[in-house]
Amino acid sequence: MSKAIKLQEPAVCKRLEVSGKDLLKIDRTDLVLMVFLLHLVREFEATLLEFIGEDLVYGPVHSSIGQEAIAVATATVLRKTDKVGSTHRAHGHFLAKAVRYYAPDNYHVLQDEITPAMQEVVNKTLAEIMGLAAGWCCGRGGSMHLYHGESGNLGSNGIVGGGIPMATGAAWAEKLRNRDTVVVSFFGDGAINQGSFHEVANMAALWDIPVIYLVENNHYAVATSTRDSSYIADLGLRSVSYGIDSLIVDGMDPVSVYVALSKVVDRMRTRPFPFLIEAKTYRYYHHNGPMIGSLFGYRSQVEEEEWLARDPVSTFPRILVAEGLLSESEGKALQRRARASVDEAVAFCTAKRDGKRYIPAAKWPSVETATDDIRCEENLFADVTFVERENFTNVKTMTYVEAIAGVTLRNMERDERVIVLGEEVANFGGGAYQATKGIPQVFPERLINTPISECGFVGMAAGVAAMGLRPVVEIMYPDFTLVAADQLFNQIGKLRYMFGGQISFPLVLRTRFAAGSGYGGQHSMDPVGLFGLFSGWRIMAPSSPFDYVGLFNTALRFNDPVLMIDEHRLYPEKGDVPADTMDYYVQYGKAKVVREGTDVTVLSYLKGVRNCLVAAEAAAADGISAEVIDLRTLDYLGLDYETIGLSVKKTKSVLIVEDTPRSMGLAGRLSDEIQERFFDYLDCPVAKLTMPDVPSPVSRVLEEAMISDPAKIKSKIIQGGRHHF
Repeated sequence: MSKAIKLQEPAVCKRLEVSGKDLLKIDRTDLVLMVFLLHLVREFEATLLEFIGEDLVYGPVHSSIGQEAIAVATATVLRKTDKVGSTHRAHGHFLAKAVRYYAPDNYHVLQDEITPAMQEVVNKTLAEIMGLAAGWCCGRGGSMHLYHGESGNLGSNGIVGGGIPMATGAAWAEKLRNRDTVVVSFFGDGAINQGSFHEVANMAALWDIPVIYLVENNHYAVATSTRDSSYIADLGLRSVSYGIDSLIVDGMDPVSVYVALSKVVDRMRTRPFPFLIEAKTYRYYHHNGPMIGSLFGYRSQVEEEEWLARDPVSTFPRILVAEGLLSESEGKALQRRARASVDEAVAFCTAKRDGKRYIPAAKWPSVETATDDIRCEENLFADVTFVERENFTNVKTMTYVEAIAGVTLRNMERDERVIVLGEEVANFGGGAYQATKGIPQVFPERLINTPISECGFVGMAAGVAAMGLRPVVEIMYPDFTLVAADQLFNQIGKLRYMFGGQISFPLVLRTRFAAGSGYGGQHSMDPVGLFGLFSGWRIMAPSSPFDYVGLFNTALRFNDPVLMIDEHRLYPEKGDVPADTMDYYVQYGKAKVVREGTDVTVLSYLKGVRNCLVAAEAAAADGISAEVIDLRTLDYLGLDYETIGLSVKKTKSVLIVEDTPRSMGLAGRLSDEIQERFFDYLDCPVAKLTMPDVPSPVSRVLEEAMISDPAKIKSKIIQGGRHHF
């Protein structure tokens, strides 16, 4: 007869209760600092809400009024070297952590003046939220996107749950470097339902990552109550299935948060492992702006009044006064000091005319800076001489996939910061398609198999890269990048610019384009058109083993994210590489004329280059001289319009060959750019040979009918050579 056997839970969730004895165990300096920080955050947030009414803030303001206890207790417990990642409701976290960072050692807020560095935190934070040049991110981040790496603020995020993978990755990087740093990842009750949290929580437990997931459960995601969004009322229980212990604490009480964090942090420094804290709290205002939530009808005034009675800004100082730990006059002095600091920040950001505050024109960022910091601008190749195949006489033959594996291994030998991660990369002796062959035997600890969690491991790689390591991430097929789209595009593709150039992502993403291989509509996407939409990404598409090695070396020297596209059909194809070195560089942004001609310019990349060369030779028999150019780097800023322009000036006709649906690829944008730049040279419209706008079919006959081949390309070359497009 069958029976059900109860399994042992892999972790536990507990509710923390504190008493007056816990309060008395906390150093008075910390208690007083928390009172000051409570007042500072509250006064700062209240001023922001005033600024909305005065039209001094552009864009949304998500205040943390009511939730300050969590931020100030966290900042007080953490070391200066510890780090926090935050949410769109980040002002309190950011201010408390940065002020604490710049406070001198042994600083006592009742005895010591606020230092200029501490005051600068308040000034620059207000300036950033107002969009001013003096802000941390030059005004580009605003309220939701605050970053200052030096103080341990890893960045706040406007995407719900978007910052959790990066914070986890940052903690992972610190562990890989054998540091005892702790990272706190703040997120709300809404974000705990995002897949990003669940993906990285699993990996954090698998890899013993010292990250604290701190859920600020303020009971509402905009207007959706947790009663409607989560079957489990106590969100701390959600971590148990990942083997992660959790504590539920009173988020309105600084002591409760302080005690919980102190215990968890102390344990985590000696035994790294993730932990989750759910802090039950309340935001006193609506999701965004100065109005209370009850005005919108999703909660009652009675409920708001009940929570207001627990306001930490008023209750916590009263408790300290009652225990003889703070006098009433000292409490008032702390509030005055906080108010004075905020007033100084207001004076820093505004001026007055006829009794009304306004923003002086000189405070705004210069419009000339609007395109700064999209990518790293320093010269990283001053000591490099770029080369081509023709520069070498001593060569050997290597397949395309051997070049991938060989140059990856070589970079791991040269730079201990390079790690490789992805699905199956350490299995089968070198990955599912042997692109990491030889690495498992040499660097098994730096070749990391991941779960099938693209959003999670890509976001964690971003955090690792932001901390200074150089991850090489494999996504098996480009179609799977869509699973990780938020991390690739909203985070990696945008944050350098949004954070004012303060952050870099030296990350290489490898993926295998499989058109023409029968893999079907969910494994055959060309990613060029998609990644090309985001200016933060560089895109490289090597068509030969030689170029793969040289471009990969170049990619890993950049401090920017680089998409490195392999092509499945090229894996077995052979080509020459230097016989005695892999330490050479092919120039980013430099196309290569692989066949000279006079009648038509043919542009392509990857397997298309070889097909175009075959077609060009065949067209020569019909008297047409085709010039074939391997584009090699494909993002907008990396396209070599100088080489293209010189060719167009000569041939006066252009054909673009691309094995991807026309609406999804590069050809449309490239042809438009050519016609805008070189219209006077052209004798006919730019022609495009692409696939129909349908997903790639599995049927051999249907797929072969859709993709380019030398015969189709030859026909178009002849038309172009006669200027009959």
